Amino acid sequence: MIIRISIFLILITLVVEKLSAQDGLAVTNSSAFKGVESAGSGITIFEFQTYVTDNDLISITQDLLQDHVFGPLVSRKLYLLGSKYTFQVPVVPGNPQTKTVIRKVAIYEAVQKIEHYLKKSVRKGILSQEEAVKSFNCVLDVALNVFAADSNNFEKEIVKTDDPTTLIVLFTKRVRLVS
Repeated sequence: MIIRISIFLILITLVVEKLSAQDGLAVTNSSAFKGVESAGSGITIFEFQTYVTDNDLISITQDLLQDHVFGPLVSRKLYLLGSKYTFQVPVVPGNPQTKTVIRKVAIYEAVQKIEHYLKKSVRKGILSQEEAVKSFNCVLDVALNVFAADSNNFEKEIVKTDDPTTLIVLFTKRVRLVS
């Protein structure tokens, strides 16, 4: 009986420590965003901490990936993006049907719009394959790293923008990832 109580107390202590560690992470992440005005231009540069590492990408097995026209690295990043930004919830408890819920909808949909635009531009010969891959990799890096940060101002800027080329500039030129 004493052993069970001791184990129970140890487990509760571990859970409380984990929860307080997550609270500390939330406090850290809330300060991870900095909006910095660019000198003289009045354009805000968004600055976020980097969180995604190469280990996150390497841990994705080949059987989970789908072929992508922009290559295997983009395929890995898209898989990671989907796993971070989307999750399934049951429509009704007990029913096997599920619906997909998207976190940070503005960012997720902007990435989808940019992907569609870049594929179309390569197909029409407007952009080279290499330019499109480089731009989309940068967009994916930003989207993967912004997920854990307070990105409300960044999302508001995305919502204001409807043009895919402007979205690409927003993701590639107006966001700075710092480690």
